[in-house]
Amino acid sequence: MDWIVSLIPEVAADPMKALAKPPAGATIVELRLDRFSGIDVGAAVGACPLPVLATLRSQSEGGEGPDDRIARAEMIKAARNAGAALLDLEIERDASLVGELGLTPEQTVLSWHDPHGTPDHLSDIAGRMMETRARWIKVVPTAKSVKDLVSVLALHPQFNSGKVPERRLLIFAMAAPGLASRYLAPLLGPPIGFAAWNDKAPAAPGQLTIDRTEAVIGHLAAPPQRLYGVVGGDVSGSLSPALHGAGYRSLGLPYLLVPISVPDAGELVELFRPLGTTPFDRIGLKIRGWAVTTPYKSDAAAAADQRAPRVVRAGAANTLILGENQVIADNTDADGIVGSLMSLGRDPQGCTAVVQGTGGAARGAAVGLHLAGADVILRGRVAEKTRATAEAMEIGWCGPAEKAPAEAILVNATPVGHEAGKTGVFSEEEIAGATAVVDMVYGGRTTDLIARARELGLPAADGREVLLHQGIAQFAAFTQRVPPKDTMRTALRREE
Repeated sequence: MDWIVSLIPEVAADPMKALAKPPAGATIVELRLDRFSGIDVGAAVGACPLPVLATLRSQSEGGEGPDDRIARAEMIKAARNAGAALLDLEIERDASLVGELGLTPEQTVLSWHDPHGTPDHLSDIAGRMMETRARWIKVVPTAKSVKDLVSVLALHPQFNSGKVPERRLLIFAMAAPGLASRYLAPLLGPPIGFAAWNDKAPAAPGQLTIDRTEAVIGHLAAPPQRLYGVVGGDVSGSLSPALHGAGYRSLGLPYLLVPISVPDAGELVELFRPLGTTPFDRIGLKIRGWAVTTPYKSDAAAAADQRAPRVVRAGAANTLILGENQVIADNTDADGIVGSLMSLGRDPQGCTAVVQGTGGAARGAAVGLHLAGADVILRGRVAEKTRATAEAMEIGWCGPAEKAPAEAILVNATPVGHEAGKTGVFSEEEIAGATAVVDMVYGGRTTDLIARARELGLPAADGREVLLHQGIAQFAAFTQRVPPKDTMRTALRREE
């Protein structure tokens, strides 16, 4: 697989120094001329040990370059004269330059970008571009919905159905709802991916690094035989794709799990359907199950035809298996909480556990702890809602101002804690008196709740540990195989 890495000013103060040492795994460097005003293109091309793709993205298509055709022609001509191996030409502004500059098809990437949305006539745009002789055709809209994502993916079987060397259409979508297309594009179309230089400098919304993409799709050289997805409001930061990808790689399974961000809950009805009936199936992608996260765990439980007892009790599901004529629901958040405590040497049986929150994650955690033998107390921000939720699950509850009892297990099952400087929903006194702390929040940093618990010498499990154990159970439910636990744990550590 070839990787084109994009160089923009945010990568380094000295672009020449960066060009001299591209990221490992890169095969082509994209030099964003529109982002480097006045750069010496000849020196830049000479400094790079890899072929250079010169891109002058116009303002109309989301860049900072000129829209004026004459100005563009001069800058693109300079890149050609400087020895750029490839030139990105926008079909709306630069198509005539192929003949004017004497470019060969092998030198040309013909592109079209829409930074605002995904038009209904996307197929017509791609078809018109495919009539040209450019080496690669690049079509990149912005996805705002699952419908947009599916319309983008649908162009692969339409235009990339030939043998791999014959495929020319590079199509994927920007923004969180389009992220799955970035993972799938190199498998469905030409084996080429556009990647960020590093995590802190994506050249476009949703662009990933080589390492992050390879962690999810690196075990595949063809379209996946089974496709799974993690579904949530915005799952662009989910580690589940890498976690499951490590398991698939270890066991040699040609499966794939991708992030499916769903801004509009109204689209869930098209996803939470039996085997073979989702929009993805209609374009040749065989969806077998969903990992479901915030805020759709209640929706997942309601959509299922068959529910595990702990789903019925919690009223929430984070795992949907798409079967023949039915959707089967489970809740492995329960395994995540109990498994993370057991990994700390804290068996919850006979203990008191205070679970903060009343959402799907909190209900799954509370049911799991109760089934494991703990005396569970649910605490939320609104007393009446907390009481009704707890009574429905047949567990205890307390008001928002009531303190957790001493020597309790504390579980934060709310989003509070992402922000630095906040230990979250538990007071210093409560933390100091706890016997163990679990925080279901995970991100790029240790939460202050977990940091404080560890300072006090308490057994503490963070959101990654919870994710690992719930993911292991989910992996087993999806594949009916024994999960490679150590491999999956290592994968999460690499993502830190």
